[in-house]
Amino acid sequence: MLHLVLSYSHEFHMVPMRDGVRLATDVYKPTIYFGELHTILVRTPYGRTDVGLNAFIPYITDVRGYALVVQSVRGFQGSEGDPQVFRTDGWGQLQDGYDAVEWIISQDWSSGKVCGAWFSAMGITQYLLAGTYHPAYKCAVPLVGAADVYHYAAFQGGEFRKNLVENWLTGLGTPFLIDSVVSHPLYDTTWYILDLNRRVSGVNVPMLHFAGWFDLFLESQIEIWNRLQFQGGPLARGNQKLIIGPWTHLGFGRTDQGDLSFPSNASLPVTTLVDMMADWYDYWLDGEDNGVLDWPPVKFYIVGLNEWATADTFPPRGVYYRKWYLHPDGSLRLTRPTSANGFSAYTYDPSDPTPSIGGNEMNLPGGDGPKDQSPLFSRGDVLVFQTDPLVDTLVVIGSIKAKLYIRSDRYDTDFVVRVVDVYPDGRAILVADGILKARHRYGFDREVLLTPEQMDSVEVRVWSTAWAFMPGHRLGIVISSASYPRFEANPNNGGPFVRDDTLKLIAHNEVHHSATYASYIDVPILPPTTDVQEFVDLVDVPDYTVENGRVCSSLRLKVYDLSGRLVHSGRGCSPALRKGVYFVRVRGKVVKQPVM
Repeated sequence: MLHLVLSYSHEFHMVPMRDGVRLATDVYKPTIYFGELHTILVRTPYGRTDVGLNAFIPYITDVRGYALVVQSVRGFQGSEGDPQVFRTDGWGQLQDGYDAVEWIISQDWSSGKVCGAWFSAMGITQYLLAGTYHPAYKCAVPLVGAADVYHYAAFQGGEFRKNLVENWLTGLGTPFLIDSVVSHPLYDTTWYILDLNRRVSGVNVPMLHFAGWFDLFLESQIEIWNRLQFQGGPLARGNQKLIIGPWTHLGFGRTDQGDLSFPSNASLPVTTLVDMMADWYDYWLDGEDNGVLDWPPVKFYIVGLNEWATADTFPPRGVYYRKWYLHPDGSLRLTRPTSANGFSAYTYDPSDPTPSIGGNEMNLPGGDGPKDQSPLFSRGDVLVFQTDPLVDTLVVIGSIKAKLYIRSDRYDTDFVVRVVDVYPDGRAILVADGILKARHRYGFDREVLLTPEQMDSVEVRVWSTAWAFMPGHRLGIVISSASYPRFEANPNNGGPFVRDDTLKLIAHNEVHHSATYASYIDVPILPPTTDVQEFVDLVDVPDYTVENGRVCSSLRLKVYDLSGRLVHSGRGCSPALRKGVYFVRVRGKVVKQPVM
């Protein structure tokens, strides 16, 4: 019997960039191949053999027939030059990603086609390479990466992402680079070459984006998917796929996240992931008719329902915003408050900032992801508002926004909004959160200080989710002025940004909920009249009958007409209905029902 043993060849090169700096580069090729090779390119600040690819090199090369090029970015892991925190990886004066592709396609084994791969920092380098418009860059698969470094990696909401930036750069052995980040706290020209949103119209790269609901770069991937899918160049537009699972950054693809454990359908085995990536490459490099274009534009996991859903947009069509207003008694209601001067006050001391508990983070003390926020409820520097226990399932899909009417006795302070799912047992699981440094309420390219003791307002962008709040649960929000150490604790002194500022002032902050100043959260919901089965594969068990124009059930049901008007609620039979089509909701399921 003949046994064919697969192996691969390895070469090491110091690849020159346009300024003469050479970058350490490993090239892996099939031992036996005919003709030219398409190339999968990974550009990384990590060790080239430490990025989880080693086990898949034979699969990529000998099984799938590609060349794999793994290159250390400037200043890291044997590459020459000074490390630049991605600033030479895009379309600036130095364009190391572009030059790497140029070198690849000049090799005698190259087909002239290159695709990007892998996760986190290597996802960032893929996004930045796409913005160079290199014609040989044919596709990309960025996993949990950011396409806009300022807004989603360095200064979310204008506040410094302390835990992420400090720990990441220190872990790379380059703590001195922290100063190069914090010296540009405004969204200025330094950050323009690290924001692919500024270049979308010329991007011609089909991308398969993988994101996580609890990942630190989630919102950036949703944003860039939308921009490229609908505003990108001819090859990018309509050729973006986005998959969002219930995953943290370091827990990508696993079922245990934060304080929650999901069923097995939430897992993404690495073998499945690699097969999907290979199928993407086979189509865009070889034109293989393997069905990838039939994949839905967006596939996402709905927490609570614990099912996958698909859509052609995100948020899906039909989702609309509904305002929940803050009330003096700590409730969230759909009606505006009526009090003349209602507000809630708290004291924020930057020497004892409200702690971070989980969230869209990486290596946060105590863990990342959907963690229980109830330990915060007893602190004097937080405000808590929540709905009554829900009677029906509330499906929230999209980005939540908060409009807060505020007053402070300081020139600057932060506002943090955490959205939580309050369980009947008292747990308050973090769904999503957001932060805004008040001086950036008019934009991140400018600073406008507050006038102490004067009414003002802020809009806090809470990150996106797909979350079903189940009956008996409550929708809640927790408002504070810090989330430390995820973010720098604002010292409230109104001065220029200084990391670990020693001049700390106590702020007395108010959030108003009066008839005139009605603070609220704006929540994207799937209407109760939406046919949920268009999004989620649910078992169709009607549990009702239609007799003589009446809808009847021994269970509690709701009947809506096509305009969304509730025409019946309760057990038993509805009144006689006019001929037409109605939506019947029973046991959490919605079906279309003609009534003759």
